[in-house]
Amino acid sequence: MIHSVTRRRAGGLALATLFAAMTLGPAAGVVRAGAAAPLLPDLAMVAPYNFKIAVSSNGRHLLRFTTIAVNIGRGPFQLVGFDSDGATIGDVLQVKQQIRYSDGTWHDRATTARMQWAADGHDHWHVIDYQKFKLQRIGASAVGSGAKTGFCALDSYWYGSQQPSYYDADRQICQTRANGTVLMGTQRKWGDIYRASIAYQWVDITGLPNGDYKLKVIADPPFGTPGMFRESNESNNRGWATIRIRGTSVTVLARSANP
Repeated sequence: MIHSVTRRRAGGLALATLFAAMTLGPAAGVVRAGAAAPLLPDLAMVAPYNFKIAVSSNGRHLLRFTTIAVNIGRGPFQLVGFDSDGATIGDVLQVKQQIRYSDGTWHDRATTARMQWAADGHDHWHVIDYQKFKLQRIGASAVGSGAKTGFCALDSYWYGSQQPSYYDADRQICQTRANGTVLMGTQRKWGDIYRASIAYQWVDITGLPNGDYKLKVIADPPFGTPGMFRESNESNNRGWATIRIRGTSVTVLARSANP
């Protein structure tokens, strides 16, 4: 299934003047003035939901589910992928995080993250290992991990913002722009949804016995310690759901609170 970067909440909101005035491009070397404070993002995961077990044509049992990574911080989560000769399919791009300050300036921060062009039927760039999924038997170690490893961060799920989306198709999010860079991110009080039907949005549970399991979903892993990106809170990056698997049916027993 093609996973389009036009995944955004429907609505007729026009861009606010504030967003029209913001410079959200690479802006390398921006100098902070005075005692301006960083407006850091805060990545968090909504508990996974919409569980279903799909049986593939070759008999594999795939546990599918929907995940949402949200930004509940004071500022946007913004990434720029770049390469010395411009982003070209087949490249592995370096990634910088751009942090907005209270005086309106932006600061570039080097990261260990990398972007690659999707090789899973998605026609756009992905950040590798931005999210991870782990399934474990209750009282035991992990028994499976998610198949999907790359993610395109954009505003595709409204999460209470008073402002319209910014990181959407109008900005060529997750595509190569005219200046050879790749922009992606999540605005404050917006989220990025990956529905259960999307390619590789599953854990292979073929041969797994019936029982109770816990699925953990983590943004910017590892959980509880600094990951690839700077944010204001590292302790809320994980969501989870406890589920009961019986044949091809799934029952949710408990889930983490919304961030």
